[in-house]
Amino acid sequence: MSDNLSFSELSDTAKAKALNDFVPFYFSLLTNEELDVMASFDFNHVIADINRTIMDVSNQVPEEICAFSARFNRDDYHKLLSQLPQTFFDNGNPTTDWREWYVEETNKLDPFATL
Repeated sequence: MSDNLSFSELSDTAKAKALNDFVPFYFSLLTNEELDVMASFDFNHVIADINRTIMDVSNQVPEEICAFSARFNRDDYHKLLSQLPQTFFDNGNPTTDWREWYVEETNKLDPFATL
């Protein structure tokens, strides 16, 4: 299994897996108001669109919100995932768990932060 691939290097099937695994993590960051570090990678300014979509369907259960957002904001998520310094195995799994990755990235920006 190949590893250390960027999101843009993944096959379409692997990108779909990566996206479907990432969206619930992103949703948890949004609901816990922890998007600060993620926003530092939003070079394409897509987070506002993703968040607006999620808020528009916030009357649904989290699984439905994530599924809808993954479909509706697919291109936005792809742009964001392409900018993140996260690597993947060729099957679309991240080489570092998303929560662990986020803590590492937070520590890079603010070594005294606690998540």
